[in-house]
Amino acid sequence: MDEKGDLYIFELKVWESRSENILQVLRYGQIFGTYDYVALDQLFHRFDETGRSLIQAHKAVFGVTLGENDINRDQRFIVITNGLDFNTRQSIQYWRSRNLDVRPWVYRVYKDPNNELLLEMSRFAVEDNPYEDIVAGYYILNTNYGNGRIDHEDMLKNHKAAAYFSPWKHKIEQLSKGDCVFLYQNGFGIVAYGIVSGKLKKGPYHGDARYEDEEYYVALNKFHRVDPPLSAARIKEITKANYSFRGTMFSLDNESGIALQKHIHAESR
Repeated sequence: MDEKGDLYIFELKVWESRSENILQVLRYGQIFGTYDYVALDQLFHRFDETGRSLIQAHKAVFGVTLGENDINRDQRFIVITNGLDFNTRQSIQYWRSRNLDVRPWVYRVYKDPNNELLLEMSRFAVEDNPYEDIVAGYYILNTNYGNGRIDHEDMLKNHKAAAYFSPWKHKIEQLSKGDCVFLYQNGFGIVAYGIVSGKLKKGPYHGDARYEDEEYYVALNKFHRVDPPLSAARIKEITKANYSFRGTMFSLDNESGIALQKHIHAESR
């Protein structure tokens, strides 16, 4: 529940690209969305041994006093799904456009060099880009400007696409020779782009021997600076897609990638 008393219903999805991924969480909504306060309070007591009522527990967390009629006036549907599950994520985007409050919480699983599994859980977001994990040859890479300006400057100076430490560095493993990478600076937009020229390289983070192989990178040929930067708003306008720019890297469909290249070249003439 949130501060207003709205009910959040979560569904964890292990399997990808199944039509029932959205329907299941809505079925839960059919069940629990009709619960009045008495029914929810009884459910709460099954998992809480303090003897408090649901309203008392809610006040202890949020510091506000709600009436019984304020509880479960509305529901929010949260689908926890794999990053590769394009069908589910696209369905979420569709239903959100129809004013149904379904939200994605995306996770990804990688294997490290020791063949152990690493889990990446993106921060909870209302909006999502279903295309970000599709392999199409066009990518937007965050230059990490917000966390370390040195990372951003290193990529621009040395014409490379890089990511650092686990699990973020493993994003670079997706890149292949010939892929187009747009470098995105937080708060500004796309500031450069280039074409992957070879294989993945590994090295110590900015030459620091304490962090061996914590930088994964690829060299970029045909490197172009973009000045002025192409803002997030313009990127969404050109591609007609509501991308989220908070992650380390995401992919674009071919049509969007080509459209961005054409626009950048047209603006630079």
